[in-house]
Amino acid sequence: MMVLEVGGNSWFSGFGAMENERSTRVALVDCGTNTFTLHIADVSPGQWTPVFLQRRFVQLGADSFRTGRLSPSRMRRGADVLKAFWDTACNCDVSHIRAIGCSALRDARNGSDFVDMGKAIGWPIEVIDGLQEATYIHQGVAATVQAEHWSGLPALTMDIGGGSVEFILWDRSSVLGRFSLDLGVSRLTDWIKPSDPLSKADLLSVERVADQAMAPLLALCKASPPGLLVGTSGAFDALAIMEDAASQWRPKNEADVLPMLTLRSRCAMLMGLSKNELAQTEGIHPDRIPYMSMACALIEHVLTRFPTIQLALRSKHTVAEGALEQTAMEFGALGLQEPWESTNPLRRMQED
Repeated sequence: MMVLEVGGNSWFSGFGAMENERSTRVALVDCGTNTFTLHIADVSPGQWTPVFLQRRFVQLGADSFRTGRLSPSRMRRGADVLKAFWDTACNCDVSHIRAIGCSALRDARNGSDFVDMGKAIGWPIEVIDGLQEATYIHQGVAATVQAEHWSGLPALTMDIGGGSVEFILWDRSSVLGRFSLDLGVSRLTDWIKPSDPLSKADLLSVERVADQAMAPLLALCKASPPGLLVGTSGAFDALAIMEDAASQWRPKNEADVLPMLTLRSRCAMLMGLSKNELAQTEGIHPDRIPYMSMACALIEHVLTRFPTIQLALRSKHTVAEGALEQTAMEFGALGLQEPWESTNPLRRMQED
């Protein structure tokens, strides 16, 4: 089944019949702080096959880390996107649905109001905690790292979100540590209120806040220093496309190599660009422009703090792919269980 990426927003392979009779077609929505993503996949015991993927830039958490509340306009925008995702799911003969909410919904005082809005549309949003988010990220990312990428040192996964950054230190046999830290690019932007472009004072603020939040990770890595960085997020996607435009067309289950020297030089360059200059930079999707410099500052700081890292990869898998990996592993004779809702959305609409 062919799956393509179009403009950084949509992957699709058509809505034909499922590939084997034991498959169950599912729809999973990842309600991120900045981006909502709809995944439609065929799940069977031990494996899942992507059918359709669509991203929409919502910025649900914009200003919420400063005010403590989701804004009404952003919640309406998020609800409109969920309605569109619902229509797509109905057209794809989906039989099980699920939605995951992360940092912005965890932290906002009125996050439950948006959960209620999602439920009214048809999406039962499950707000997961930071460690569960890190677990899903690891399950997704680990499936994309090939044997030739390993040295004798552990890997450090870094997922840069809007509200949080998840770090997972792991080797080929076990997870050594999981961390969900309040370092997301939207959160840092709300806290620091950086200039455009980032000033030296802004970069010092990022370093200070990051070091405070990363203290437990830094302590763990003294005993188990990482040799491999596996990045996943829109920022790493942009860096991979800048390195090799063909990377966006490769299968999602293969990680891309980011040469260390060019990775660091590009981060240093992008950190110094204004938003107008970023808009003129090939490979950066318009949705990424507001936070690209901040993300690069975080990546550069991590590479500085962990000098044992000699190789970097970009993985296209993150929270939702990890949840699908776990679902496939747990798929049994009884089919899908909670937290999946085992009701066909189209049939539910007809019954209502």
